[in-house]
Amino acid sequence: MVSWKGIYFILTLFWGSFFGSIFMLGPFLPLMFVNPSWYRWINNRLVATWLTLPVALLETMFGVKVIITGDAFVPGERSVIIMNHRTRMDWMFLWNCLMRYSYLRLEKICLKASLKSIPGFGWAMQAAAYIFIHRKWKDDKSHFEDMIDYFCDIREPLQLLIFPEGTDLTENSKARSNDFAEKNGLQKYEYVLQPRTTGFTFVVDRLREDLKRPLAEDKIRKTWLTVPKSGIKVCVCLGLYYPS
Repeated sequence: MVSWKGIYFILTLFWGSFFGSIFMLGPFLPLMFVNPSWYRWINNRLVATWLTLPVALLETMFGVKVIITGDAFVPGERSVIIMNHRTRMDWMFLWNCLMRYSYLRLEKICLKASLKSIPGFGWAMQAAAYIFIHRKWKDDKSHFEDMIDYFCDIREPLQLLIFPEGTDLTENSKARSNDFAEKNGLQKYEYVLQPRTTGFTFVVDRLREDLKRPLAEDKIRKTWLTVPKSGIKVCVCLGLYYPS
């Protein structure tokens, strides 16, 4: 059965991102070539303002309640965030957390390249400087280098969200994960997939190199986001590599 609330939710976010990309983000595009730091400063805050819309709809229209346990977020602290991927939409609930305990404007997401072509949503994510990957390391390495160098050059604190599993948890993806584990003599998992570590380790090493921070300053925080009645419980690990 089709839910009118679901349709309203999707249409509201689509048209909001569509017109927001054109009339809110579009006019500032020339500034990207004149002063990249100012362009990013303005765009981050415009995108963060828009991200309060899905948070508000989730909580008011659907009555979503996110319970946050474990280590606390540190507002504004630069970090690499790794998150398991139980459903297609679980990353949205991180916004509920960041809006209250950090800054939405600092979050950048690493996601598959095909999403950037979606009208509205894709345009906004490109303007927000999300990192799009093809999940082929020979194609993604140089792009990762360019994006990390960009964030380091403009000195804007970064909270980069990465999904090491590479995709959401389904029967098919779990079967592929178990096949990979069996071939490589690894442990099979019940609720998560085998992680892809190449991109994560590259990002961490690149940040250390560019910012010349010693390994001794690394920290790991673990936070759980639970959505009651939905069965969704995801773990968010923050590897904090370079303090503000």
